[in-house]
Amino acid sequence: FFTFGLSIPVFAAIGSGCGLATGAVVGGATGLVGGGATGFGVYTKRDAIGNSVTKTLSKVDGAAKLVKETASNSADYVRNRLVGGTGGTTD
Repeated sequence: FFTFGLSIPVFAAIGSGCGLATGAVVGGATGLVGGGATGFGVYTKRDAIGNSVTKTLSKVDGAAKLVKETASNSADYVRNRLVGGTGGTTD
């Protein structure tokens, strides 16, 4: 009953459906195994990760305070130079 004109597209559709299902199963299994392994690794090292995050946040906070202080000192310096150089008042 089938001719090449009809059988090729029909079986191409069947083959692509099988490929889609196989790809979904393999991709899902890979994601499950990879996600499980990653989750287990993070869970077992959670204390070390937490300590590292705390140290990093402390360093970032210190750097931010240093930048604010430096900017404030620079602004004060420029303000004093401009006011002192023009003979204006210091209000």
